[in-house]
Amino acid sequence: MVDLARLRRDRFAKVQREMAASQIGALVLTDIVNIRYCTGVSVMPLWTAVNMAHYVVVPVEGDPVIFEYGGAEFRAREFWPDARPSMFWQARVTDADSPGKAAAWARQIKDVLEERGLADARVGIDVLDFNGFTALQAAGIKLMDADRTMSAARIIKLPAEIELMRQSCAIAEAALHDMEQAIKPGISENELLAIFWHRMLAMGGEHCFSRLVVSGHKTNPWFHEAGSKQVNSSELVAIDTDMIGPECYVCDISRTFLCGDVASAAQKEAYKVAYDFVQGCMELIRPGLAFSDFVARCPPLPAAYREQAYGVIVHGIGTDDESPNVPLPGDPYTEMPEGEFLENMVVAVECYAGKVGAQDGVKLEDEVWVSADGPVVLSRYPYESKLLD
Repeated sequence: MVDLARLRRDRFAKVQREMAASQIGALVLTDIVNIRYCTGVSVMPLWTAVNMAHYVVVPVEGDPVIFEYGGAEFRAREFWPDARPSMFWQARVTDADSPGKAAAWARQIKDVLEERGLADARVGIDVLDFNGFTALQAAGIKLMDADRTMSAARIIKLPAEIELMRQSCAIAEAALHDMEQAIKPGISENELLAIFWHRMLAMGGEHCFSRLVVSGHKTNPWFHEAGSKQVNSSELVAIDTDMIGPECYVCDISRTFLCGDVASAAQKEAYKVAYDFVQGCMELIRPGLAFSDFVARCPPLPAAYREQAYGVIVHGIGTDDESPNVPLPGDPYTEMPEGEFLENMVVAVECYAGKVGAQDGVKLEDEVWVSADGPVVLSRYPYESKLLD
C-alpha cells in the first residue's frame, strides 16, 4: 500500500531541493498538474485547468500557502495547514475589471512573499494569462520560469510513484479488456470510448485527456478522434489511453485491434513495423545511455512509413506527459534533448505506422521503467495476435 502522506511530503521536498539548486525563493503555481504534484490537492481539475481558480505559493523552505476555490479550502487543509480562499481576475469569471482584479491578486501574492521573508527573492511562475503576468511584474516581483524546476523535480520517480503507475496501468488494462471484448461490427467509436471510460472510472481512474479511439480509415492518418462512425468487419480499431489514474499518475499506452478473424497483408505489415520498432527501442533503454546514442541505435523505420510517423518516439511520463522528449530523426518539430536515461525515469515508447493514402494505420505504445538493471515494461496488455501471426 502506498503511504500517500509520505509521498506528498517527499515530492514537496524534491521540488524545494530543485528550487534551492536554482536559487529560486518561491514558486507561484497555477498549473493544476504542478499544484497536485507539489501538494496532492486537486479540486475540479478539468474546470480549473482552464479557469485560474486555485493557485499555490511554494516557498523554498516551509509549507506551501494554498489558495483554493471559495468554500473548498477544507480540501487543501486535509493535507496542509495554510489554505486561504482564492480570488479571480480573468474576465471570463469576474465580469469586471480584469486588470484591476489581477493587480489585487498580485498584491495578495506579494503579501505572502513578505510574510515568508521572500519579498526580494526570485519567483518562478508556470502558466499565467496576460493580466496575471503583467500584474506580478508591476508589483515588482522578480519573475522567472518555474517549468524547468518542476520538470527536474518530476523526472526521477520515487518508489511510491512507480507503484502508482503500475496501478494506473492495471486500471487501463482492465478498461482495454472490456473495450476489446466489445469490438464488433456496428458498434460506434463513441460506444467503445464509453466502455473504456466506464471501467476506468469504476476502478478509480479519473479521466482521459484525449478521445483517441478510432477505426477503419480514421486510423490513417493518426489524430482523428472518437465519433459516431461504426466499426466494420475486418477494420482496425486503435486507441491511445491517455488516462489519468490514481493520484493523477498517467497510463499512456496504445493498442490496435482487429474487428474479425482474418487480417489483410497490409494490416499485418503495418502492425509488424510498429511492433518491431517499439520492441527494438525498449530493449535499448538503460541508465547512462545518451539520448543521441539511443536514437542512433533505434531500429530503422521503413521509408514508406516515415512521412506520417509519430515525431516523438520516447517521452517521459508521470503525473502528465513529461520530459525528456526524444524525437524520431528528422522530425521538424522536436529538438534532440541533451542528457541520458537515468535510473528511475519512466518513459513511454511509441510508434505510429501508416503509409500515406493507405486505409489502415497502427499505433502501439508501452510504458517503461528505467531500472538499475535495464528496462522494465510496466504495461503488460497483450498485443493483437491476429495481426502478428
